[in-house]
Amino acid sequence: MAIRVASGDAAPTIAQANLDAFLRHRADVPAPCSAPFVSSLSRLRGSDDPVVTFGRLPGVCVPELSDGCQVELSDGTEAPFRVVQPADGAEDPHSLTTPPVGSEQILTTPFRVVSQLGYPSYAGAVTLWWTGRKASESDAVIADLMVKHLVALVDHERLMAAVARGEDRAANLALAAISGRTISLATGIVMHQKGLAADDAEDLLRQTATLTGRDLHQVAASVVQSGSLGASPAARNGVPRRRTLQPA
Repeated sequence: MAIRVASGDAAPTIAQANLDAFLRHRADVPAPCSAPFVSSLSRLRGSDDPVVTFGRLPGVCVPELSDGCQVELSDGTEAPFRVVQPADGAEDPHSLTTPPVGSEQILTTPFRVVSQLGYPSYAGAVTLWWTGRKASESDAVIADLMVKHLVALVDHERLMAAVARGEDRAANLALAAISGRTISLATGIVMHQKGLAADDAEDLLRQTATLTGRDLHQVAASVVQSGSLGASPAARNGVPRRRTLQPA
């Protein structure tokens, strides 16, 4: 059984129906208590930084699911991240490590995500507690699904970021290929127009770009479009020639 969380207005309805269907078969947790929790959970948005995604969890869990929630998270390179709700009057709201209840009222769900898509691995634990009852089997199932849902949110954002990076690289490679062909065509036009060797013709294009404040691709595109370098400042000033092509 999994909580399916869809996007848009239908998300709370679908998730609520799934969770209620599960809870109807369990005597230890009444189904009506799940509605506010599922509604809040479905509104969570992911980030490629797990600290951002998991850091919002205590605000979702308390008081809809539990009386308290603590999230601990680390990627092994920085100090562990910890967020607690409620703070119970502590001077540091992130300082709680042991919930102020008995062991049977505490539920801890550890998780670990291995490195992928260029992101570091991370691991942590979500601890829930109840002041008026013991942690139940259904609580454990819901907590496990909840943690998996948050991991999936992080994975999704990381995948989308990797896709965007891939698209950027592909676009840059395509642009570089187009630019290279344009410069080659423009060089050939200038060679024919000015009777220059290839290196000298490209030097003239570069000097024209510098003197006119444009980049080389813009100058080359203009030459290809017009079929001529025109009366550019560099052409008027001349360019040192390495080798002059003699007409056939």
